[in-house]
Amino acid sequence: MLTRILVPYDGSQYSVKALTRAIELSHNLDSEVFLFSVVYVDYISPPGILGLTRTRSEKETIKKWTESVRENTEKMLKLAVKRCEQKGVSASYNITQGNVANEILSFAKKKRISLIVIGSRGLHGVGKLKTLGSVSRRVSEQAKCPVLLVR
Repeated sequence: MLTRILVPYDGSQYSVKALTRAIELSHNLDSEVFLFSVVYVDYISPPGILGLTRTRSEKETIKKWTESVRENTEKMLKLAVKRCEQKGVSASYNITQGNVANEILSFAKKKRISLIVIGSRGLHGVGKLKTLGSVSRRVSEQAKCPVLLVR
């Protein structure tokens, strides 16, 4: 059965909607909710030489910024867990660092997740054409368990 529900959560409107749906499902199925967030900072590089060389001060700045992002992410996840608990749903959270889709898939496998509830990301563009975000698409295609995309 669906006893372990994973919700990749970044605080966006789509992840908030996914959490709402996961809470509804969990309440009805008596499931546990795992909130999961990935801190991805690899895109930070100082100007020049494509970030191949970094001074000590640049490394310290990146480290401080990463810690700050991690702290803010933890606060956000604690509030989301509190929201679950207020609805009578057992919830916990995890934070990791790395490639977002890879980390979600790895966590789902390691924790034997039975359902992933993930927000889709609608892109504004040609008319009313909507497409999935790259993370949602990859998770939905490669996960070993069912995936519910929430729009």
